[in-house]
Amino acid sequence: MEVLYNIPPLIVLVVALVLAVTFAAGGQIFIHYRFRETDFVQHNEVGGFIEAIVGTLYAVLLGFLTIAIWQHFAETQGQVSRESAAAADAWHTAVGLPYNVRTRIRHDLFTYANIMIEQEWPAMHRGGYTFQADIVVMDAMATAGTYNPVNF
Repeated sequence: MEVLYNIPPLIVLVVALVLAVTFAAGGQIFIHYRFRETDFVQHNEVGGFIEAIVGTLYAVLLGFLTIAIWQHFAETQGQVSRESAAAADAWHTAVGLPYNVRTRIRHDLFTYANIMIEQEWPAMHRGGYTFQADIVVMDAMATAGTYNPVNF
């Protein structure tokens, strides 16, 4: 699967189109050599209706696939937005903490963002996952959770 990700999308599109057109034209040529011309005339009236039904079903199927993919993309985009907003909120909320706690939490959040961009997203592109971001976030949560404020 990683090999497909490394191929430029334009090349994949062109190859897919060439294969589809070759398959369709080859099928047409095969059918015309396989059957007599009188068989085509005999079934000409029914063929148009069948072609219309198949074309309509294909259009509906493509519409459903497009909607499903678009919804998945929108959900993913929303999840990334929520995650980055949560990290930004934690960064700004840490301003009220003592210097050493605030510095550690902000360092963890900065490290988390870098891990996500440089390691996690490329790993997800290949269908993988990294645990380093989880460890960094757990450290930030432990730092905030174990902080014990003192009254003066």
